Amino acid sequence: MKNLLLLFLTFTLLSAIKSNIISNSTSTDKYKGVIYNKKVVKESYFVAPRYKLATCAVHKSFSAMLTSILCYLNMEKKFLKRYNHLADFKFNHRTCVTKKNSNLKSFSELIKIHSKGDEVNFLKTWKVIMVVRNPIERFISGFVHLCYTHKIRHFKKFCLGCGRNFKCFVYKLYNILTSGYISAIHGYSQMKAHFYPQTMQCNYFKNKNKFVVLKFDPKNLDSFYKSLEEILIQQNVPREKVEFIDKEIRTYRIKHSTTGKAKTIEFIEKFYNEKGVIEKLIEIFYSDFKEFDFQLPNI
Repeated sequence: MKNLLLLFLTFTLLSAIKSNIISNSTSTDKYKGVIYNKKVVKESYFVAPRYKLATCAVHKSFSAMLTSILCYLNMEKKFLKRYNHLADFKFNHRTCVTKKNSNLKSFSELIKIHSKGDEVNFLKTWKVIMVVRNPIERFISGFVHLCYTHKIRHFKKFCLGCGRNFKCFVYKLYNILTSGYISAIHGYSQMKAHFYPQTMQCNYFKNKNKFVVLKFDPKNLDSFYKSLEEILIQQNVPREKVEFIDKEIRTYRIKHSTTGKAKTIEFIEKFYNEKGVIEKLIEIFYSDFKEFDFQLPNI
């Protein structure tokens, strides 16, 4: 009951935020955004070759669960021997994450290894999923998980030396991203993977037409789950496996998920009182808002 109440409060807060939306596109002219036409963040692709499925991991956008699904499909017996549920998966599962040809570092490598370099055939037969989410919600999830709740390994690098101070973090992140390409690429790799715009992940602007982009929305999960299920069916994943996956993702949550937790609610209440911080985040993530058609918060 307590968890349900926390979840309700989180969604109530997020819904209140979403109700204040800018609908007039001319009001966004003041935002320039941050875009680089070169790779800024390392790519990371996970695959299930039998079903010609892959994903480019975008952290804090359903990445752990989707990688878990592909690992399960790629090595079912080993996976179920180690984990009781898809949500138990961790990125340190070396058998899956480091298996030869299962974790690749570019789209061209994906095509070279799994389609013998035949890009036309690859794009016809494979589905490469990229999951994105509202950039403000993604930031909240990342900051609460990595900086606000507890100290993790490489805490200072992850949190730019700001600890739990999100204002300090946002202004430092803004300065890094607006100080030029060299400044942007020299950030700590895991910080970039979790906090840089989604349009900087997966070498997006080069590969955008090769992805099936799904929008993860904690307030409308049923639609997201159905879209994912449709892709699995299209790729001939057996019905019993699709049903297992569907039940798992609807029933269990990854341990480090922040949705509905008390610390998240506490953070949200503080965060949305800082209009200057939100302004900076809109500037940082403006390309995400525009490219993926997310609505801007009205500040």
